[in-house]
Amino acid sequence: MKEPYIIRMLDLTIKENMSNPVLVEGEHDVSALRELGFTGEIIKINNGLSLPVFCQYVAERTRRVIILVDFDRKGISIEEKISTTLESLGCSVSDTMWRYIRKNYKIKSVEDLPYLIRKTIWNPVNKNHKSSGKTG
Repeated sequence: MKEPYIIRMLDLTIKENMSNPVLVEGEHDVSALRELGFTGEIIKINNGLSLPVFCQYVAERTRRVIILVDFDRKGISIEEKISTTLESLGCSVSDTMWRYIRKNYKIKSVEDLPYLIRKTIWNPVNKNHKSSGKTG
């Protein structure tokens, strides 16, 4: 049986994280990514720095980042601001997985990713990718 695209994308993003940090909103997001097998650097956006200062800090440390913020309106706004700012500072942004999940699944947060992946693995023949995410 062919592996679901989301699983292949997750594997590629985990491999990319070995050499490029992932930017997330908070500690629960870090825990969710660790649960999924991310072993590289994960940087929390909500660390007390203003967004411009945070972006400057990141751009001085690396030339490429992966963005995996929440998929709600606030996350969309954060993704747009960070991507624009980092790219203006010469830092390349990988948001392919974020955009794919946002477009194809109905989850609101990075914390829901382990649930989504478990559900996908247990039910790989999922013709309708729209997932309701966690309840509660």
